[in-house]
Amino acid sequence: MRFNTASLLPLVMKLGDYLKQGFDHYVETRASGIEVDVDMTAAFLSVKMQDWNPVVKGKEILDDDTRASGARFLAGIAFNLANGKESQ
Repeated sequence: MRFNTASLLPLVMKLGDYLKQGFDHYVETRASGIEVDVDMTAAFLSVKMQDWNPVVKGKEILDDDTRASGARFLAGIAFNLANGKESQ
């Protein structure tokens, strides 16, 4: 079996869309005066991603645990982009 990274491009693009949604949600919620943490952002993304069922090479690649882990991963990145310290 051969692994073709090009077959993952649609998946990567969609993950980028979810990252942007998570980042925007975080920034907008904070701007409204509500404190937001990573877990709240992950919950928001989990809802957004619940019906997403990507297929790569004819195989469904997300189960519920993987989808939840992906939402938490993206929420962490969004949180760190909004609050992270500058790289030296």
